[in-house]
Amino acid sequence: MKFPIKDNQHSVKDLFQRVEIKEQESEKLDAVPYSYWRSVFRLFFRKSSAIISIVIIVIIVGFAIIVPLSDLSFSEHFFDLKLEYRLWEPLTPWNYTPSPRYDMARILFDDATWWQKFAFFIQHPFGFTEWGADVWKLVWWGTNLSLRLAVVVSAINVTLGIIIGSFWGYFRKIDPIMIELRNFINNVPQMLLYMLLIYVLRPSFWVLVFVMCLFGWMGLASFIRNQIIIITNREYNLASKALGTRPIKMITHNLLPYLVSVIVTVVSYTIPGVITAEVGLSYFGLGFNVSKDITLGSMMTMGYNTFMDFPHTLLWPALVASLLALAFFLLGLNLADATDPKNHR
Repeated sequence: MKFPIKDNQHSVKDLFQRVEIKEQESEKLDAVPYSYWRSVFRLFFRKSSAIISIVIIVIIVGFAIIVPLSDLSFSEHFFDLKLEYRLWEPLTPWNYTPSPRYDMARILFDDATWWQKFAFFIQHPFGFTEWGADVWKLVWWGTNLSLRLAVVVSAINVTLGIIIGSFWGYFRKIDPIMIELRNFINNVPQMLLYMLLIYVLRPSFWVLVFVMCLFGWMGLASFIRNQIIIITNREYNLASKALGTRPIKMITHNLLPYLVSVIVTVVSYTIPGVITAEVGLSYFGLGFNVSKDITLGSMMTMGYNTFMDFPHTLLWPALVASLLALAFFLLGLNLADATDPKNHR
């Protein structure tokens, strides 16, 4: 049955409109392209603890750079006796030991104007040591050298750990040699090994770097090796091997990117770990030569020896070292969460 068309004035062609196809417009995506690292930074800066850790690190590193640059000659007279400072030193609220110097300093303090008192405490906020050196400058000079040592040692250990651990996990033929080496290192206390080598070689910056890097990479290398063994036989890696992918490309494109979050976590503990090791060596008298160089470790050792009379000489460097360790711990924890692909949706 045919239905008559009531409107005979319009044809079917009038009911449609031809649309011109533009090839460039058709290639555009309506959605924003996904960026892994953009997502990482977005997740990282969402957490207040991550921002706090960055602020602490920036402040400490800033002071460790600016204060030594403001007085480059200070390193030449770390332990010069400054009688005028020694007279002022007992005014710090932590020194309770009465002495003739204390009485003289009290007289000087009472006779000083309020502006002189204010200017004095602003210039020397951390007080003085028993020999009259400014603790403020000592702390930041020590932080500067400790951070330089930690960064150099951490960079070498992380680089060696990632490279050796990757090849160790992928090429199983070197397993017998590496496992025996790992067992030997693990059975010898590292601090005892450090002490023996430093005693023989005499302590200096590059001697400490050499000693801490000699076997310091082994922990990270063993960890990466275990992780690579776990993920090597997954389907996408087996398919990549079947297609003839070279080992170097397998390691750099398939295996290591999957381990970014766990590597970041381990690396974040390396810098405070080096600072802690240097503190331990300084305690046993095997750190830097304190007559030439000052570090957080040597400051804490000297502060420990004079803690009863001058506790601030131990508390200030210990506070800076503790804040550094806490900041790097929080930084690594948040970076590990941000770089974990499971948290990206």
